[in-house]
Formats: sequence, C-alpha cells, structure tokens
Amino acid sequence: MELELNLIPLKIPAGYAITYNKFYDVEPVLSMDSDYFIENWGFFTEDLLQITKLKIKKGKWYIPEGEEVMLLDLGWYPDSDINGQYCLQLVDGNWNEIRSVCSKDRFLIKETLEEWMEEQQRM
Repeated sequence: MELELNLIPLKIPAGYAITYNKFYDVEPVLSMDSDYFIENWGFFTEDLLQITKLKIKKGKWYIPEGEEVMLLDLGWYPDSDINGQYCLQLVDGNWNEIRSVCSKDRFLIKETLEEWMEEQQRM
C-alpha cells in the first residue's frame, strides 16, 4: 500500500501568489543509518514554501520586484536534520527579516502563516 502525501492545506487570502510549495503534511523519519539524518529528507529542506504578496497596478495584480517585494519563506533548519525545525520568515525585497518564528509543529507554522497573511493584507 502506497502512502498518500498531501500538501498542508492553507487559507490563502486574495493578493498572494504561491511561487513554490513543498510544505507537506508529513512527519520526519529518522534514517536507520544515522543519528540525525532524515530518511524522507526531501520534505525537510531549507526551501519548502514561498508566498509573495501581490500588488495592484491599474486594476491588475502583479508580482512586485526589488524593494517592493514582501515574501513569506519557509524552510527546515538545519536542512535534513532530525533535530531541526520549521523556520518561517517574513522578509522584504532585500531579504531583511521583518518577523520570524521557528517550531517543529507544522500546524503552528500553518496557523502563523495564515495569520501573517491576513495581517499583511490589511496593510
């Protein structure tokens, strides 16, 4: 029987674009050959999810560039390490951190991500 893997369901408000998504509803599995390496490491890397806040110009949505960028970035740090955790960052176009939270709890990360998008949408 093959295990079915699902992406974490996210409530994405209007005005956002998912530009990369590997944020799956899966637990890390320790490799039998290692004290720290995750067997299913592909779901626990530094690049799991990126969501960009869109802008409107003349009534049309677009993905901003440069200084206008507002990005939500999620990764697992350290990469592929069972002792790691999810780290969610809200960054600007220069990768300056505005907010961040880290946790092993993917559901806490999901809730935080959705809250931050709602807050940013009102700005």
